[in-house]
Amino acid sequence: MSVQILDRGLVQQIERIAQREQRQYMEVIARALRQYEKNSQATGASSFLLSIAGLGSSGQGDVAERDEEILAAEAG
Repeated sequence: MSVQILDRGLVQQIERIAQREQRQYMEVIARALRQYEKNSQATGASSFLLSIAGLGSSGQGDVAERDEEILAAEAG
């Protein structure tokens, strides 16, 4: 089997990890897949959504109400 990864950022991430851990690229990918499968079996598929919920949380409860104000401040 051969795998072609088109996402350049992902390729660079794999390369960095492989270099840091002194492993082959395929070892890094295989290890990540094994860990992913282990996590998904342990927590269930639906918990993936729960695990990413709130990643972009700013801690401010009124962001949706102030969206125009925030965008104007960021652009200016």
